[in-house]
Amino acid sequence: MKKTIIFFLVVFTFFLSSCDQQTDVNSLLEITETKDQLFGAILEDHEMMTEFMNRMKSNDHAMMMMKGNDEMMGMMMGDGTMMKMMKDKPAMMNNMMSDMMKDGKMMEQMMKMMNQEEMMSDECMESCMKMMTDKGMKMDMNKD
Repeated sequence: MKKTIIFFLVVFTFFLSSCDQQTDVNSLLEITETKDQLFGAILEDHEMMTEFMNRMKSNDHAMMMMKGNDEMMGMMMGDGTMMKMMKDKPAMMNNMMSDMMKDGKMMEQMMKMMNQEEMMSDECMESCMKMMTDKGMKMDMNKD
């Protein structure tokens, strides 16, 4: 009888210890299918995507990558997303514009893109870039 009780106690202890396993996130992300499912779940869920974007905004490395991504800037300007945001979400647009005004490189890229798309004249771009340089922003006065 004692052997049976001891046996069940040992089995029960192993059972309890196996229930408290920690998941190693990095090992899960090494599996391509798991990573794709995770990204898909975030992209398809509005609340998770909003939380993810808020966390990106508070991460210096993520913001640096976003600001340096010409393709993303082009996508935002090219498909009318900026104009739609200006109409639909003025508070968010004001926030974003305020952040952009602090970043000379981003402003320079945006003005050059607007100039290339003929949304801003050469004279206007040069004048704006000079004004920003005079206010202490680092700008490259050479047009691409």
